[in-house]
Amino acid sequence: MPIVDLHSHSTASDGGLSPARLVENAAEAGVTTLALTDHDTLAGIDEARSAAGSHGVQLIAGLELSVKVKPGSMHLLAYFPGDGAPRIEEHLAEVRRFRVIRAEEIVDSLAELGVPVELDDVLARADGAVGRPHIAEALVAAGHVADAREAFARWIGDGRPAARPAGGLTPVEAIALVHDAGGAAVLAHPASLGLGMKKLGAFVARLAAAGLDGIEVYRADHDAEKFTRYGALARELGLVATGGSDFHQPDGYVGLGQTGDPPLPPTTPDRLLEAATRSAPRA
Repeated sequence: MPIVDLHSHSTASDGGLSPARLVENAAEAGVTTLALTDHDTLAGIDEARSAAGSHGVQLIAGLELSVKVKPGSMHLLAYFPGDGAPRIEEHLAEVRRFRVIRAEEIVDSLAELGVPVELDDVLARADGAVGRPHIAEALVAAGHVADAREAFARWIGDGRPAARPAGGLTPVEAIALVHDAGGAAVLAHPASLGLGMKKLGAFVARLAAAGLDGIEVYRADHDAEKFTRYGALARELGLVATGGSDFHQPDGYVGLGQTGDPPLPPTTPDRLLEAATRSAPRA
């Protein structure tokens, strides 16, 4: 049976493998269709696509946008047919500049809290767009925490002392940006919003009214209850139930192609790309 994974990261943002090596590892894991969805950048797509041709993997161009939202952090996945989305690049360049400023603010805050790290060290750890995982690595290297999970839990995770807000777009603006670039927009890891099902349902309904195309349902970190409830929400609102491993590191807790039980259906990419075609602006 084909294995589909529609959420993965490379060194173009905060992943541990180069785009080419990511595709190679995906092929070794039996993945037949892979979406590269780095944070706020399409920089790894060309390298990944070249490697995909060599390994017999279908590569879908994507990215994970940082979005400003009150309940907590929100990420919007975007999937693009064809060779990418040049109309989104201007915004992405601005987001990457903001990421550097945000990293500076977090580093300054950590120093005030008595757990200093060097900004140059943080930036050097990012081959592409800088993010909180790079700051977490610097905290580990400086001996302030035992691992990245502790770094997020104690210092830089949402609501923690050194946290700073991410993104500048509202969810509705982000969905419109993705559609203008010819893509399909999907709510990533809905549990991270920290909302109960009633509030989450109302929130996602507002996004669906603004054109949201899908929501992640198939994830290894979704238990049976979440899978059932998120799946029902997708059906109720007419959204594509999608998902993926959210792979970052080869020694992480979830490997490439691991999308939960049951796994992501192989028809999902076609449904997403159909949604992108419907949402694309007419010439």
